[in-house]
Formats: sequence, C-alpha cells, structure tokens
Amino acid sequence: MNKILIVEDDEALATLYKAELELKNYEVSVVSNGSLVLSEVRKLMPDLVLLDIMLPGKNGLEILQEIRADEKLKDVKVIMLTNFGSEENVSTALEFGAVDYIMKYKIVPSELTDRVAVVLGHENNPVVKVTN
Repeated sequence: MNKILIVEDDEALATLYKAELELKNYEVSVVSNGSLVLSEVRKLMPDLVLLDIMLPGKNGLEILQEIRADEKLKDVKVIMLTNFGSEENVSTALEFGAVDYIMKYKIVPSELTDRVAVVLGHENNPVVKVTN
C-alpha cells in the first residue's frame, strides 16, 4: 500500500483529500504546519507528498528544497497542490524537483486520485508536469 503525506493547513480540504485517497486504498497522513513536515517525511517515508505552498511555519517551496537536499528523502515524489500558480512558483517548484503542480481550484478530489495514480505508476499515462 502506498503511503501519502498531505501537507495542507485547510482542515476541510485535508479531510476531503484524505477520504478520497483512502477510498483508493492509499495510507494517508496529514500535517498542517510547515515546520513539522520534514520530520514527518523522515518518520513516515511516504511514497508521495502532496504539498501546499502557503503554510504556517514554513512555505512549501522551502520544504520541497529541504526534501530534495536530504540524501534519504531526495527520491520522495512531491506534487505541489496549491492555489498559488504564479509562473515563478511553478517554475521554482519544478526546478526544485516537484513532479507535478496542481491548482486546487481546478481539480476535484476524484481527479486528484487519478493524478496520484499516474505519479505513483498505477496508470500507463505520462506524468503531466504542470496544470494551470
């Protein structure tokens, strides 16, 4: 069973995403404070992190950079899942190693699970790098 860590400070959204992913048999954990993410990733060793940008404590782009800099975590897949889709944020996230960049307001939870399946290799479709 694949493990997914959702990093989202909006409790309602996190609950919605978690429920949808668990329906697809993923093991899902949630963390809402950016300062706690790196230690949770180290502890859980998830297959995938769904990472918001705007978080209390530390922003998602900083967290992504820290994950990629850690030798033990550098291969963990990260999808940015945010409402902040400026060209600068998208290009920075992809440069730092995000495998996808999804705008929350443009995707429903069932579509999110489809994208997760693609990234985790459960679908035969290529990973799409950016969705605006």
